[in-house]
Amino acid sequence: MYLAKLALAGAMVFGLAGGAAAQTVALGTTKGGSTNQVGTAIANIATTAGEIRVIPQETANTAQYIPMVDQGRIEFGIANYPQTSFAINGKGTSEGMPSPNLRIVASMMDFTSGMLVLKESGIESVADLAGHKVPRFPDKSLGDFVIRAVLATANLTYDDVVPVPTANFPSMFDGLKDGSLDTSIATAGAAHVMDIKASAGDVMFLSFDEEDDEAQMDAVLPGTKVYDITGLEAEGVEGTTKIFGYDYMLFAHVDTPDDVVTSMVKALYEGKEALVATSPLWETFRPEGMARSPGLPYHPAAVAFYEAHGVPVAE
Repeated sequence: MYLAKLALAGAMVFGLAGGAAAQTVALGTTKGGSTNQVGTAIANIATTAGEIRVIPQETANTAQYIPMVDQGRIEFGIANYPQTSFAINGKGTSEGMPSPNLRIVASMMDFTSGMLVLKESGIESVADLAGHKVPRFPDKSLGDFVIRAVLATANLTYDDVVPVPTANFPSMFDGLKDGSLDTSIATAGAAHVMDIKASAGDVMFLSFDEEDDEAQMDAVLPGTKVYDITGLEAEGVEGTTKIFGYDYMLFAHVDTPDDVVTSMVKALYEGKEALVATSPLWETFRPEGMARSPGLPYHPAAVAFYEAHGVPVAE
């Protein structure tokens, strides 16, 4: 049933001695980027704990491995809240392709982004994007829903801006650098922000300051929250700066054995220090908040662990 068992030899990568009894399981992740970093950290921490061996199952994107988890071909997967919610409910990026067998194992870090502009553009708010060049990702892609959600906070749609066909995030970053775009989704403190500044000039994150911004974004992109990063020492953060983001999720197939899920949850719950040491991505990881994401079904074994350790489980 599990592809991970075909990768048993690969578990030696983690250098475990005397761990022959540990069950080998797979974790769906991407071949690169932040998702790959998160997946690698989870696999290493869980494997080092010694109760299970976790092998990253790398694919091009989440759309490839989410169905694999839903079909029980691999045990675990990771994705942000919107993608996970869309997948379970067969909406948005997974329109007509529901994955009803996914169950939440843990809410991990806050995954934040914002809309970056060049200071010389004169764009100071989302409303100011009207009439300007905005990325237009393929229909029903995550980037498409992010842009739609951002525009909704100012009661704008693609009809109010100049949509520029954009294939992916690297081409979006290039677009802001070469002037074919006037804004880009970006992560505060990330290398691509510094690269854009070096190529095109001073940059600034637009701030989501209205009380209903979070609700308007959530209506388009489920699970979206507004985060106040005012004072963060990062390029583009000036004055009051509020950006958006969502929880990053670890999920499993509904029939992933209880003992395997418990081992995974336990390793993460007890592994905060090791996780944070792997990357700044984990700075917002909180063991006491591992079940904080509402509106999605949790794996029974995860719920049992959280209840036994006094961790509130969101409904």
